Amino acid sequence: MHGAAPLHAELAASRQVMSVASPRASVIIRTKDSARTLPGALASVRAQTVACEVVVVDSGSRDATLSIARAGADRVLQLPAERFSFGRALNVGAGAAGAPIHFALSSHSMPPDGHWIERSLAKYDRADVAATNGALGAPGSSRPLSATFFQTLADASRYPFWGFSNTGSSWRATVWAEHPFDEALPACEDKEWGLRVLRAGWVIAFDPLLCVSDAHRTEHGLRHLYRRTRREFEALGALFARRPPTFAEFLSEWLVELDVEGPLRRTRRRLNPIRMTELLAKQRGLRASWSLESALGDAPPVDRRALEGCRSR
Repeated sequence: MHGAAPLHAELAASRQVMSVASPRASVIIRTKDSARTLPGALASVRAQTVACEVVVVDSGSRDATLSIARAGADRVLQLPAERFSFGRALNVGAGAAGAPIHFALSSHSMPPDGHWIERSLAKYDRADVAATNGALGAPGSSRPLSATFFQTLADASRYPFWGFSNTGSSWRATVWAEHPFDEALPACEDKEWGLRVLRAGWVIAFDPLLCVSDAHRTEHGLRHLYRRTRREFEALGALFARRPPTFAEFLSEWLVELDVEGPLRRTRRRLNPIRMTELLAKQRGLRASWSLESALGDAPPVDRRALEGCRSR
């Protein structure tokens, strides 16, 4: 606790320097018991080349999260834990945000560098861009992205599991006002929102330079990663009503669809325990979702009963 006061003072000083009356960007950070990671997220946002408004939406933290947030954010909003959903937390934050472009950043993630906001804002020079996101590779390809990829509805229909993620994203406030996040979904509010916006005629800009860190997915071990990934694909399967991959398709994705070049690197990638865990969880999650969809018969593609329990923070 002795180091808390200097840290809070540093965050408060950063807020005083960086806050602006009419921000070009508002960053929404969702928290719950995030005292370990929130200081880094706040500092990385305050270090951006574009001054921004920071809005923290907390859902029942019992550690020092709130005191850290009050020292480093412009607005701190509290959402009762029993009312939490990912979509509701984002809607609460977006409703309080004052900038024309909103950003979402997980409290355990950090932007790649100080130009994250600046690069994202530049994508909105194109009038049909509704949102931005980071991506290392294009859908259906093992080659890395070398330029901005503008996702359309046709792309999303062909590759439904590739797309918008609120780990680190941005969107136009005007688009959000017309298409708020679905508060009833306990998971995959980002993928559902992205599909809805694409159906409305917008595009989403993906750039490898906008990727935020996602090391939190693996820091709790392979068992946690398996459960989390399986829940996510159960939710995605319910959203898009897609059959699970066949065994041949599973083998093809494992052995052939690799995002690295060179025989040695490809072999290592095939045997990577993290990738193998995620592929197995994907197969099992989609199979579970498809089984429930078949049992429900003519149920609509988005069945919230199939999504119950599909939570990950």
